[in-house]
Amino acid sequence: MSKFSPSEKLTKKIENSQEEFLKKHGILAAELLDDNLNEQQIASLDPALFDLAIVDESEAERTGYSNYSYWGSTVRMFFKNKVAVFNLIVMLVLVLFTFIQPHLPNQIDPNLVNYYDSKAVWYVVDSDGAFTVDGMKRTQGDYVQVPGSDEILAYIQAPADWGTPVAIAYDEEGEETQLTVQADPANSGWYWTLLKKDAPYLAILSEDLTASTYYNAVWLTVTGDKNAVNSSGVKQTAGELITDVPDGKSLAYVSAPSGWGVPKLKAQGSINGSDAEYVSLKAVDGEDGWFYGFFPTEKNTLILTSEDGSQKGMNRATVSIGLPQEAKIVKGFIENKPPNKVYWFGTNDIGQDLWARMWAGTRTSLFIGIVVAVIEAIIGILAGLLWGYVRKLDFLFTEMYNLIDNIPSTIILLLAAYVMRPGIRTIIIAMSLTRWIGLARFIRNQVLIIRDRDFNLASRCLGTPTRRVITRNLLPQMVSVVMLRMALAIPDAIGSEVFLSYINLGLPISIPSLGNLINKGRTMMMAPSLRYQLFIPAIILSIITICFYLVGNAFSDAADPKNHV
Repeated sequence: MSKFSPSEKLTKKIENSQEEFLKKHGILAAELLDDNLNEQQIASLDPALFDLAIVDESEAERTGYSNYSYWGSTVRMFFKNKVAVFNLIVMLVLVLFTFIQPHLPNQIDPNLVNYYDSKAVWYVVDSDGAFTVDGMKRTQGDYVQVPGSDEILAYIQAPADWGTPVAIAYDEEGEETQLTVQADPANSGWYWTLLKKDAPYLAILSEDLTASTYYNAVWLTVTGDKNAVNSSGVKQTAGELITDVPDGKSLAYVSAPSGWGVPKLKAQGSINGSDAEYVSLKAVDGEDGWFYGFFPTEKNTLILTSEDGSQKGMNRATVSIGLPQEAKIVKGFIENKPPNKVYWFGTNDIGQDLWARMWAGTRTSLFIGIVVAVIEAIIGILAGLLWGYVRKLDFLFTEMYNLIDNIPSTIILLLAAYVMRPGIRTIIIAMSLTRWIGLARFIRNQVLIIRDRDFNLASRCLGTPTRRVITRNLLPQMVSVVMLRMALAIPDAIGSEVFLSYINLGLPISIPSLGNLINKGRTMMMAPSLRYQLFIPAIILSIITICFYLVGNAFSDAADPKNHV
């Protein structure tokens, strides 16, 4: 035997451990452990060392040298694989959060159709005065005050450095009214006021009146290599606005690249060919690169060119200067909203919250995958062990396998899903009808390899029952195989559920699942702004599949006793 063979290395390891034990407990002196002893050393040995040792079979296991533990070694080997450990953590966090999510505060029913509020609007103001306004409910609890039939409740969230915001309402004639603004005690950072429906145009100012959401002016900027012209009603200059605006005119601020010199501004009507008028621009005091001018209010299409005419703005800017934006009550679904602070994953085409539907769908798909994997494991393992060990059953199971295997599993899956009423139970039954046969055949082949080995022959000669031989001798040999097949069965079952939903034989739309979400998102691929409805469930499905595969494969390798040496 080679000195480099595993058996020789193990023998040497045991010998060294025994010598260390004898030295440590003073049973033998170190010099007596040498294989070449002289006559004097041999004579000095204690005769008790050569007494016949009585073997106690009941104590053999406890007093044996080996401290080997199969499951302990399996766990140690698994945790040496850092990639598998990382994926295990990701998988556990995902699964745990999936089942915890509905119990978290402020969660929305996944089947609830969300409508725009019919009595209130919510303003969210940025530090630069830009804002959004819509009927998506952004505050918690009921209305701070129920508005009257001729009123609109307006919630306002302004930057902290604005202090208590000032609200000014305008009617159609431009008459302004300052409104009373109060803090919402139930929602920190939110304020509220009541608007009259006959004066629904709302401007919001900071407490010191230095910042506002509404200015009777427009800011034009030229940006990019293609000289794109951008128009905005958000104040972009630092100083106070020009106040002496002539009647019938509107104020425009212009910023262009430094090579343009003093830009030329031409104003014309919105109809091509209408009379145009050049606007004289002057530099803004203390604002490097900014110019201002007054253009006729009715000529709201603005064209910018450089001072020498060599460069021109890529597009025309159509501006509208008049009243602030109207606080308008919107009716209907909150449909196809991209991810935002209210609906983290956005909404679908009927206003359902995709965040809630995503995790509800993940719960459904994981439940289907785990149940199908457990059924496949139980039936497949039992059938495979009997198929491989009991020779009389080999013909029966072989013919059963040939019959089932010759029918495409997809056909069986489609027929079962088509005949029975759509639902989770139907999906589980349809997937479990034939999946077990593949695992059973695999187990049968493994059993045939070890069925006639010496330890099994010895057990049968001693009269050990078949049940005990299968559970004690054969089944432990299959742990690594079973764990890998179960880990792969879960994402495989989820994939089958996605396939059934793709061909409209899956779960009804009232039961969220990853299959339903992916199938629905697939129809949105042609609209770039709505592709998130496909990407988000596809990413979650990919994470589940990759994590289960890597963890199952790593645990299968760790469970193999050959890797424990």
